[in-house]
Amino acid sequence: MSWLEKLSANTFKLVFYRKIALFSGHSPEVMLKRALTLLDTETLEELKSYVAGKVHSSGGFTDRAGQPDLYYTLFGTFVAEALELREINLHTRQYVENEISNKEPEGIHRYCASILASKLNMEEKLRKNLRLKLRESMSQQPSRQPAYDAFVTLLACYYSGDYRGILRIKHHLQKVAGNEAKPSPVIAALIVLQHMFNRDTDELKQKIQGYYDGNGGFKALMTAPVADLLSTAVVLYASRFVDHDLRLIRPDCLSYIDSLYGEGGFAANALDPDTDIEYTFYGLLALGSLT
Repeated sequence: MSWLEKLSANTFKLVFYRKIALFSGHSPEVMLKRALTLLDTETLEELKSYVAGKVHSSGGFTDRAGQPDLYYTLFGTFVAEALELREINLHTRQYVENEISNKEPEGIHRYCASILASKLNMEEKLRKNLRLKLRESMSQQPSRQPAYDAFVTLLACYYSGDYRGILRIKHHLQKVAGNEAKPSPVIAALIVLQHMFNRDTDELKQKIQGYYDGNGGFKALMTAPVADLLSTAVVLYASRFVDHDLRLIRPDCLSYIDSLYGEGGFAANALDPDTDIEYTFYGLLALGSLT
């Protein structure tokens, strides 16, 4: 990174210092570490064994078909880091480097690659190239869920140190706020974004309560047959981010999350009992948000 690029990065970092500090205090790493304080020794050992078993020989974390994938590797890396499984992430780094070097990650995989490159402390040249690719993605036509896209962009910018990108999110937020966000994870993402940039979240917080199933879980859609762990985790995370009082539903939420746990991993919902590394991340995120 040239001195001019460093100066620019430091300038934008100072401008957004409070927002960066706010996110740092509620980062996934913080929530996962808090979650571990709720687990007994036996469960922690089960979790470590489960996570180790989800690592492919290439170093990547596997999807449900047993194949390594950057998306699942992102979740696995967060969980392995929280559990201090350092040897796993050293192996994972080689997998991510190979994926970036030999392929051209697109879509969500590009965001995953950028976050992983920063978390695994890869060489600056590679990380810079990913930042440039992400800026290209930001300038493309927005999707049907711009709030979700903006939140994923926020994560990528935060981890890659692209604080100028955070400014782009701020400028884009007015359009995002006008979008009718139906799924609860999208509303949760919008709550975090609005709060980050000092915008009112009262209406969104009230709206998202309509997705609560009354038994500790949140549905993705009000018409969904059952609650799911992803929706529950991100709603609880967003609620914690804005200091929404969760005490009344906390016992039921803990019971719901526990019902989806099995032998070291977490499942998506009551209708899909198979565990995977993605939902194990969401299970811990949900627990951490309730501490």
